[in-house]
Amino acid sequence: MSISNYGELKTAVANWLARSNLTARIPEFIAIAEGYIHYGIMAPNKRWAVEPLRIRAMETSADITIAAQTAALPTGYLAARRFYLDGADKRQLDFLPPTDFWSRQGASDTGTPTAFTVEGENFVFAPVGSGTGKLLYYKAFTALSDDSDTNWLLINQPGAYLFGTLYEAFTYAEGGQTESEAYLVKFSSIINALNAADNSDRYSGAVLQMRAGSMP
Repeated sequence: MSISNYGELKTAVANWLARSNLTARIPEFIAIAEGYIHYGIMAPNKRWAVEPLRIRAMETSADITIAAQTAALPTGYLAARRFYLDGADKRQLDFLPPTDFWSRQGASDTGTPTAFTVEGENFVFAPVGSGTGKLLYYKAFTALSDDSDTNWLLINQPGAYLFGTLYEAFTYAEGGQTESEAYLVKFSSIINALNAADNSDRYSGAVLQMRAGSMP
């Protein structure tokens, strides 16, 4: 059967599970799998068991009105791709981790913003100024809820949803450890392949440039 919307995904998961006692929990397993897709799975050794999905189909642009030191993150924000202050020179805003942001000279001064960080659900800018930020960011796919709901990933690579959901289902199920590990491998392979293909497409045909001072 095809898997092109939420209703068909639930049916497919039930077919692959072949366990009637877990049918009622399938929406929960799918919701957890959506979290894995967006945020990845970290192994006990602090390495990725599954990388977060970051592909062009998740890119969305937004105008961020800067009128104070903070501005709310847009809906579904995962990570910034690029962020610049609109104007004649299109000034790029430099990202600083929160641990470095406040030690930066002039972080509390007023002026044209040149840097930003993310704290909680807000951007924080320095210096404190105003303008319009042009943001390109990775946005989480809207959570599936109605049977007719769909998105780019479910249409183009339904296995990501299917195997991520089956991994969680068999992790939950008693005696499902072998199946869980097998579906984790399938899920990881799909996510890694999507990330790799996207990265390859971005740089395909690009001419490598040697930086000044590089060794020959």
